[in-house]
Amino acid sequence: MQKYQRWIPFTGFLILSVTVIVLLGATVVTGLRSQWIAGIVSLIVLAGALITIFSEGKRILADKMFNDELPLIKHVYEFLGVAVGGILACILCRDFKLGAVVGASLVGISAYLVVPKYAVPVYCGAFVGMTSNALLFTRSEVAIASVIAGIIFVLSSYVFGGFGGKLGTIAFISTIITSLILGREFIVAPIFETNTILLIILVALIATPLTYYFNVIRGHGPVLASGFVGLLGGLILPIIPEIGGTLAVVAICASFAGMSSKARCPHIWMLVVAGLFIGIIYVYSTPIFGGAGGKLGTIAFGSILAVYGFLSLFGKKSEKEPLKAK
Repeated sequence: MQKYQRWIPFTGFLILSVTVIVLLGATVVTGLRSQWIAGIVSLIVLAGALITIFSEGKRILADKMFNDELPLIKHVYEFLGVAVGGILACILCRDFKLGAVVGASLVGISAYLVVPKYAVPVYCGAFVGMTSNALLFTRSEVAIASVIAGIIFVLSSYVFGGFGGKLGTIAFISTIITSLILGREFIVAPIFETNTILLIILVALIATPLTYYFNVIRGHGPVLASGFVGLLGGLILPIIPEIGGTLAVVAICASFAGMSSKARCPHIWMLVVAGLFIGIIYVYSTPIFGGAGGKLGTIAFGSILAVYGFLSLFGKKSEKEPLKAK
């Protein structure tokens, strides 16, 4: 058996960190151009995410796990799970015309029921399969992106554990890499109107803690919880005229943050704050990387990193204050 090598988690750490920083940074610029308040909130989210990223980087450098053996067979199965999940979601979304939200949700739920041990990598692949056919034209192109996602999944297995949205971030960078190689242009969408923005934030505020409730409080686990909330949103919300499809996308986006573990989010109010962040980042990132699978997860990932970052920062300060008083 081979030993862990420090470059493995550090590479995964760099890939995920750069991906979320780029998306949040671009959203700050878009927000400032559209509505200064949105730009400030986006900047706050970026700052909070950077705090957590810095902390995770220090943990990797100090980690003593590198004397352990590397479970290669386990990672091979995870890689295959991601690849299969991407292709299955693509078939459901496009060939069966179920749409990205319902298709990905069904893949996640099915994986939980059939191969629960590898439901997480399969669900990760499903986010690649959500990619718009205006960006990746064929199943073969989605398969290429899924293979890249499988590699990144393995590299990032030891970093950012317990943070919802990590799987989507893996899919997002994989889709971007594939699209750039193929010379594709991302979809550019306009910022929503005020009434729609309020509904988007409302859905995010509901879906995020709701997923956490099923995931942690009811103990159903992250994949089933997210898949259920995503499927619920994908079946019910589209009946709302004009904006129903968008709200369904927001619901599954918010559900990814709710996949966070209790260790990372011990208080449900953290998910409410994350939901607010998700709604705002979703709205003001619409002109950026449109059509890329995994973008929704990256939005959730950045938002939950931000909440955790600020909690850890202010939590440490509050612990030190009584000591100073003495």
